[in-house]
Amino acid sequence: MVGCKLRRKEGFSLIEVLVSLAILSITLLLAYQVLSGAIAAEDRSERWTVASFLGESLVRESTAVWPETGETSGTFAAPMDAYSWQRSILTAAHPDAREVHVAVTWSSGGAEEQVTLAGVAVK
Repeated sequence: MVGCKLRRKEGFSLIEVLVSLAILSITLLLAYQVLSGAIAAEDRSERWTVASFLGESLVRESTAVWPETGETSGTFAAPMDAYSWQRSILTAAHPDAREVHVAVTWSSGGAEEQVTLAGVAVK
C-alpha cells in the first residue's frame, strides 16, 4: 500500500467543544454576577447620597436659626417621598447652643436603611 497516507482529522473533538462551552458558560455567569453586583451597589450608593443631601439640608435649615427644642418628623415632598425624616433638637452643654440630630430613613430591598447627621446651632 504505497501511497496510502493516514490523514489527520481537522477540527475539534466533541470533548474539546464541551469543555470550551463549559468554560464559556462559567465565565459568562461570573460576568453577569459581577455586573449585577455593580448595578446594585450603584443604586445603593445613589440612595445614600440622596439621603445624605436631604438630611444635610434639614440640618442646615435647623442651624440657620435659633431652634426650639423638641422632636419633629415627616416625609419629604415628591419625588423624594420615599424618604422620611426625624429631627431632634436638644439643649447642649453650653446655654447658647443647641444640638441638632437628623435621621433620614428609606426602604431598600425590603430592609430599612438610615443616615444620621448632627449639627450645632448657636445664638
